[in-house]
Amino acid sequence: MQQILKFVFSPIAFALGFLWPLITQVLIAASLVAPGWTAVAVGAAIAVPWGLVAQFKGSWLWIR
Repeated sequence: MQQILKFVFSPIAFALGFLWPLITQVLIAASLVAPGWTAVAVGAAIAVPWGLVAQFKGSWLWIR
């Protein structure tokens, strides 16, 4: 149970569950990419590395 909670509240889970859809929606709303699988892929290409950096660094970029 503890491992599940650690994953659910981890930076990578936040990136996948919140940042990925948010970035995708912002890119579509700003007309930077067309709606569809391309937008999803671009959103993932931005959110996943950001979450991985936070996961391995131990914090988000702006927190020491």
